[in-house]
Amino acid sequence: MQRSTIVNDGWDTRPNPVFRIIAVRTAQAALPILAVVTGIAWFAPALAINAVIGAGIVTAVGLSVYFGATFYARSTFGFPLLIRLPEDAGEAAALTIDDGPHPETTPLLLEVLSEHQAVATFFLVAERAKAYPELTRRIVREGHVIGVHGLRHREMVLLSADEIARELAEAEEIFAEILGAPLPSHLLRPPHGFKTRTLCRTATRLGWQIVAWSLDPRDYDAPDAATLTARLKDAQAGDIILLHERPGHSETAVVALRNALPSVMASLSLQSL
Repeated sequence: MQRSTIVNDGWDTRPNPVFRIIAVRTAQAALPILAVVTGIAWFAPALAINAVIGAGIVTAVGLSVYFGATFYARSTFGFPLLIRLPEDAGEAAALTIDDGPHPETTPLLLEVLSEHQAVATFFLVAERAKAYPELTRRIVREGHVIGVHGLRHREMVLLSADEIARELAEAEEIFAEILGAPLPSHLLRPPHGFKTRTLCRTATRLGWQIVAWSLDPRDYDAPDAATLTARLKDAQAGDIILLHERPGHSETAVVALRNALPSVMASLSLQSL
């Protein structure tokens, strides 16, 4: 399989993806409508104003629905989406950690998990796993599960079905080379949790289980350790908990996780997906 060139996109340095997605999709929707309105103005100038108003309303409503569904983490688009653990999981919750691996954060998180004999599911970016293969192998050696967080940490919702399929295949091949065997499970959490019908349909057809979450402690808002600890302690049976590897903020996450795990595990067992 021919590989595309992987370029390091930095860590949390790209512009807000929401603005980029809105800009791209708005432009894509507006251009054909503008062409139609221009044609009406050319052949029937008297209808031009009404056409512009009508087209604007239709476009605004359509885009609002599209963006709402795309950015809402629990949108299923009619396809299987894992938001909570199955009911037969009993008094269990699942800890999931996105965006790694990274030499600053991953070892510290693994140490805390080991201290408490807790397991997690790490949703890794394939290009980052390729950059840090030993960390990737360590995650598996220590009993955790790996899911895929994209080939690159970029907006999969802007890709075509063929592009999505190629990226998933390439990510899968990278992990197989690192681990010496295929991934035992096909778990996918798209970057930022953003989805479209095309992404859900394509991933499901290729055998991937898309995973969302039910408890988001918003660690990306850089809360202090006490606040993050309190949010983590809100975990209930069946929750899929979302956390992120955040270089530069590793100490906060580690302290919060170390403080919260005893309380969480006093009433719940933690399991991988």
